Amino acid sequence: MSDTLKKVEEYPDISFIDAVSFTELQEQMIKDYEEKYREETGKDVSLAQADPCRLILYSCAVAVYQGYQYEDRAGKMGLLKYSTGDFLDNLAALKGISRNEAKPASTKIRFTLSAALTRDAIIPKGVRVKGAELYFETAERGTIPAGELSADIPAVCQTSGIAGNGFLAGTITVLVDPQPYTLSVTNTETTSGGMERETDEEFAERIYLSPQKYSTAGSRAAYEYWVKTFNSSISECEVTSDVPGEVDIYIMVDNELPEETVIKSLEAYLTSETLRPLTDKVVVKGPEVAEYEIAFTYYIRKSDMDMEESIKSAVETACRNYIAWQKKIGRDITPSQLVYEVMKAGAQSVEIVKPVYTELADKEVAVTSEPQITYGGLRDG
Repeated sequence: MSDTLKKVEEYPDISFIDAVSFTELQEQMIKDYEEKYREETGKDVSLAQADPCRLILYSCAVAVYQGYQYEDRAGKMGLLKYSTGDFLDNLAALKGISRNEAKPASTKIRFTLSAALTRDAIIPKGVRVKGAELYFETAERGTIPAGELSADIPAVCQTSGIAGNGFLAGTITVLVDPQPYTLSVTNTETTSGGMERETDEEFAERIYLSPQKYSTAGSRAAYEYWVKTFNSSISECEVTSDVPGEVDIYIMVDNELPEETVIKSLEAYLTSETLRPLTDKVVVKGPEVAEYEIAFTYYIRKSDMDMEESIKSAVETACRNYIAWQKKIGRDITPSQLVYEVMKAGAQSVEIVKPVYTELADKEVAVTSEPQITYGGLRDG
């Protein structure tokens, strides 16, 4: 969960039915019946467990409480802390924003002739090419000028979402739609930019940040809002300004370093006249990498001998969790967090060799190689 959503979660819990439980409702209905009976007849009555009137009231309580739940849910769907699905979309309408739909990945395809022609070779929009699994199509009409052999044409995946990301340069090589001249094709850059439909959690975060979009001063939160509007797959966004008038924005995409095409596309988006304050020079960058190593030895209690293998597996998972936790822009390299994760996994003790505590700048991110995990055996205690 992002820091922004943690702020939302800290808001007070709300109940539109005063947190009444099903049991409390049943008891209240029995009490109301007995009081009304006394009021009408002047006699006291106590309904036994098997009394038909009690059983009827119990069955009625089921329907009444179901209505309570619908009422409580209806009220909560109007609050950002609880809202989901179509309710969240309608809540966002009050801020003038809408959910980001899935987008296809993109790349550039180089179309190369077997021999130069004396006339222009036209590559129509929509020409399909294929990699190992997915199809891409040219996003615009392209031209190979007379006397030249090739042209690079933007192309998008026919399947929206992240499935089209990550095809390395040179892996999309099949021309699906033949042209009136002999052509070979290949992608010149790794495919990127594909994203799934914005999740409720991602959308709620953007709704919370949306008032910042009205700022004309280029606030940190305003830039963060527009970055996440551009692509909800951007998991990290650090906005700094070391030089007056220059805004440096460091990003991570799905907790990984961004591709150059994503950086350039985001920079073009942010520097449009409708978003960027005229006094700001906006530069989008990937964070600077601070490399570190992990090496530690851990021990397991003798009393946990029967769980030895499961604890070993849990320790490896704990190490991966630490690596993911550490991979945040500007987060200092903190070995004590690694100790915490390993101990929580069931270790009796842990001896850290690497890393050592290291302060990082706001534009740096810690990246490690394969960790060296050594099991030291069983220990008392």
